[in-house]
Amino acid sequence: MEGLITEERMGACFERNLGFFKAYLPKLYATLLKPPTLYNLLSDPGGVNIINLNDHSLLFACIEGQHQMLSVAKEWAKAPLTNPKWRLDDNQITPLSPLESLPLTNKGCQALLNLSPNIKTYHLGANFYPPTIFYGLAGGLVLALLLEQGAFFHALYLCEEHPDLWRISCYFIDYARLFEATTPNACVLSLGTMQPKVLQHIFISKKITHSFLHLEFDPYKNEDTKAQAQSFYAHKKSALRGWGSFEDEMLGFTNTLKNLKTNPPFLRPKRIKPIDLPICIVGNGPSLDGLLPFLKEHGDKMIIFSCGTALKVLKKAGVSVDFQIEIERIDYLKEVLESAPLEDTPLICGNMLNPKALAYAKEAYMFMRGGSGSAYLDPHLSVEFSAPFVGNAGAALASLFSHTLILCGLDCGYIEGQAKHAKGSYYGTESSFIPPNALEVRSNFGDSKVFSDGLFLLSAKQMEQLFKQGKNQVYNLSSGAFIENTTPLRAQDLKLTGGKKDRAIRRIKNAFKPLKLSPPIEGFNAFKETLAELLNTPISTKKELYALVDRINAFSVKTTQENPFVGILLEGSLAHLCLHLLVACLPLKQADLPVFYAKAKDIILNTIDEMLDAYNAMNTFV
Repeated sequence: MEGLITEERMGACFERNLGFFKAYLPKLYATLLKPPTLYNLLSDPGGVNIINLNDHSLLFACIEGQHQMLSVAKEWAKAPLTNPKWRLDDNQITPLSPLESLPLTNKGCQALLNLSPNIKTYHLGANFYPPTIFYGLAGGLVLALLLEQGAFFHALYLCEEHPDLWRISCYFIDYARLFEATTPNACVLSLGTMQPKVLQHIFISKKITHSFLHLEFDPYKNEDTKAQAQSFYAHKKSALRGWGSFEDEMLGFTNTLKNLKTNPPFLRPKRIKPIDLPICIVGNGPSLDGLLPFLKEHGDKMIIFSCGTALKVLKKAGVSVDFQIEIERIDYLKEVLESAPLEDTPLICGNMLNPKALAYAKEAYMFMRGGSGSAYLDPHLSVEFSAPFVGNAGAALASLFSHTLILCGLDCGYIEGQAKHAKGSYYGTESSFIPPNALEVRSNFGDSKVFSDGLFLLSAKQMEQLFKQGKNQVYNLSSGAFIENTTPLRAQDLKLTGGKKDRAIRRIKNAFKPLKLSPPIEGFNAFKETLAELLNTPISTKKELYALVDRINAFSVKTTQENPFVGILLEGSLAHLCLHLLVACLPLKQADLPVFYAKAKDIILNTIDEMLDAYNAMNTFV
């Protein structure tokens, strides 16, 4: 290993890297050609080190004339999965709790877990690593040593804060070899902070494998690397939520068919005529309490969309609600609306709404809630970005009708010292408890601490994408989480001019018209056949299994894009099955994997068969 720090080897490695970056990463190549300004490599008879050019301090200790960079790197490179310098994170999902409310999904997932001993020990195989992120390379010797040991990374993310430190790593890491030691298209180099859009792509394209284990190395442990780690964790927690399941989708589907029989008017996006009033989307977050006077005073100058359980709070405060937005499939939604009470307030609801709640409304309008399989009985009618919460649905609908939106009580998080919901809502008296695994996020006004979890993060991200795509002018009056593509604004600073409210309400209602649709029967056999082909891939190592799970995830994503009804109906449960497949395999020794996988493959295919039988039986009944 000492051969890594000979002058000849370091010089040759640097030249090879320059050639590699010139051919494939010309911007990084140009950066590396610049002279060092802050850090440089120090090489003398005592070994190698990194010197700060400003104060001449050394990054690694020098003891009796011997630089400790190599010896420290050797310690860091020993058994990273159990080395205290590294952190192995399993997203707090092991052991996985039973999914009792999802009988078919749970049956398959528990059958997979039963193939494995109930122990939390991970055997990934010799020199195979799960998704791994470096928040700094510290010269790169540790990574070079891992490559010498034969390391292969399922995915690798390298972040380095200063160009000089990246340049120094080029003396030790053979980057061409590094890319070969990583799954294709899974090695990401970031000079500075990794961009959110890169993280978003990662957790879409490799959602299942990245939602479980990841390994991280942070040699610097400064505020910048902590912020990067928090961003990675936020995306990871968000990616774990909103997977859905076959059972949930079937409930939404059967509700949709029952609702269609009542012939309600459905939103036709092409019939929408924009209104000239702002639409205020009201959620039931704690910041709603302080915004009630604003809503009551200015209700005549805007359209108010009350979302979910905000209705009771608004009614009690005397705020006139123009439309109540609902998406829930729960059996007790009718009772929630009765207790508000809904009365004569027009209801705009998702297609999967509980039929009892739809029947209770005196005036009801329906929309195809994008993201649920049943919304794609006619893909041209789906309203995207309307999940996971009812507030997202309200925002998505409002963005179609008005250029100007106002957010009230859409806090997307837990505000320190406050309850989860507004006072006097359906949930009654609540504590100010913040879940222990919640992450602190930027607050809208910067005057309070706000924490978020997977679902809240997903909700905020959905709104950020919605407002960016729709190019709406969005004023966020809430004191919860900051939402990108919105303007934080205090209620007293928002000036409203008003307009013809009656005409705006008529325009909204006129965009809805009755609809006739039939359940689809195409696409299911093709899905099953392609999945069977993928699962027939011979598997003898954890490395091969990780790669297969990524291919299955890519197949699910592609199916959802091309045939969203089929894809969404099955992808959630298939993702749960694949995640349990990984969890079940990792305690096993590599030699036991082929027998395990042969049984696991049959469990997954049999589970999908049972789901398709259930769908066909329901269709026959309908």
